[in-house]
Amino acid sequence: MSDARSLLALTGAAILLLGACAGGGSESASPSSSPSSSASSSASPSAVSSASQAAVLTPEQLAAVLVRPDDYEGQWTVNVPPDSQAAVPGVVTEEQQKMLPRIELCDDASAESRSAAEALHWQAFRQLDQSETDPIDMAPGDRVGHMIFVQQFLMSGDPAEVESTFEALRDGMQACQGPIPAGEEGPGTTGPMTVPDVGDDRYGDLTTMEEAGGGAQWLLHNSLVRQGSVLMDLQVVDIVMGEGVEPAFTTENIGTFVTTAVDKLP
Repeated sequence: MSDARSLLALTGAAILLLGACAGGGSESASPSSSPSSSASSSASPSAVSSASQAAVLTPEQLAAVLVRPDDYEGQWTVNVPPDSQAAVPGVVTEEQQKMLPRIELCDDASAESRSAAEALHWQAFRQLDQSETDPIDMAPGDRVGHMIFVQQFLMSGDPAEVESTFEALRDGMQACQGPIPAGEEGPGTTGPMTVPDVGDDRYGDLTTMEEAGGGAQWLLHNSLVRQGSVLMDLQVVDIVMGEGVEPAFTTENIGTFVTTAVDKLP
């Protein structure tokens, strides 16, 4: 079985922590303007098309509804790359796209699911870093405490296409649940995670990954939510280091993160 499973690449997440560019996925065409097949047959084609177009949000509109530091309890700051040149904070620029962590699916996922992951084009992104009372400070060799951050990814398109993308990603993630063999990092495991009843559809999983050589554990709480024309992926990451240090969040805590983010969506 492939070592790559349904998680955002850990190396990509680490790069963001070091202040590299945050960005979007692979380049793709703009969302389709074709009307949804579920539209009422009584509406004229032009009316249906207009309604579908009206539901699609621009990158700037998506950036405006990204989570902010004051949306969550505790002390949070926006991780802003020093060389970021986005005209609107949160909008993914072409230059940033190649640096954004990708969803990687294992060989057990269908070709349709892997294709959906490869074609994913996030249009807005934000990372919030939590100011811990006992943070990990790698520079002087401090390896006891937590490193916590939230990554939110948004895209918008024709609702029918967004639904199809959600289903393909969800099916692929479900197919990749299970043990993760040791590689550059690991071993680990991915399993289902309860997500609050938000949006039109939702899916959650928890990836637990051991640091190579031991000493640290990555907990990646992944929530995929579809609401109308918007697809959201929310990652709550807790890097736990040190003997006796417990994970910072319960499933209920993660649910609060997700609900808060979805409540901001149109």
